[in-house]
Amino acid sequence: MLYILLTITISVLLLLIFKAFQKYGVNSLVAIVVNYITAGVTGILFLNSDININAILQSDWIFICLPLGVLFISIFYLIALTTQKISISAASVANKMSVIMPVLYSLIFLGQQLSVLKLAGIALAMLAVYLSTRSSKKDNTVNAALIWLPVLVFIGSGLIDIAINAANAFYIKSKNESALFSICTFLSAFVVGVIILMYMVVVKRSLTLKQLVMPKNITGGVLLGIPNYFSIFFIFKSLDANVLQSAQLFPVLNLSNVALSAFLGWLVFKEKLSMVNLAGIVLAIISILLISF
Repeated sequence: MLYILLTITISVLLLLIFKAFQKYGVNSLVAIVVNYITAGVTGILFLNSDININAILQSDWIFICLPLGVLFISIFYLIALTTQKISISAASVANKMSVIMPVLYSLIFLGQQLSVLKLAGIALAMLAVYLSTRSSKKDNTVNAALIWLPVLVFIGSGLIDIAINAANAFYIKSKNESALFSICTFLSAFVVGVIILMYMVVVKRSLTLKQLVMPKNITGGVLLGIPNYFSIFFIFKSLDANVLQSAQLFPVLNLSNVALSAFLGWLVFKEKLSMVNLAGIVLAIISILLISF
């Protein structure tokens, strides 16, 4: 249970850091790319063994972590686009509702079984996520051409959880391998991020070299990257602990993330919570109890 609590705490910390980016004018894309190299280096520093490149390239999981790294940075970018072009609530709901995908994967492909009470908790979780993240403002009519953005966020976020779950269940055979898997995933995300930044500087010219090396962007990325590594590290630890089945674990993590983030947003950043949001938080707590016990 300790690893689950640590995973939840770090996940919420990441959201608070993202919120601070907005307050201090940090370029999120630059910070995200720096975050991935920081996360990779953090993993290397905490690794208890030497890194054997040939063994990594010949491992079964390398074919998962490389595309997963592409997914990591792509989903960050799609969430940003969804937030800018549609709404924050649309991005948040699409991201968190994706929890249904790893749940279905666990039930169908891993043969996990859940009681009626736990299934009811998961169903209630879907409503809780929607209510917790629903904006109190009336959104304008959304351009139908943009509907693909939240759909891709939903699919991509779910695929990330499924990939981590599948890698842990079928390919990763030791604690050392789970650490190497995380390191390679973050480093592959960094490489993709560098390519994106170079495109924006050289081709699109929407970013300058000065912005790339601004101290606040670098610092923000470092502060994000260290806990980001441990967020994945503790997910593996939580899966290995077998306190909860993965079909239970991912809903608990996402719901706790939503509820705590909403509460801390209200407490620290003075964000307003409507009665609908509060009802969603209460439902989230009830759902966690139903799923966990």
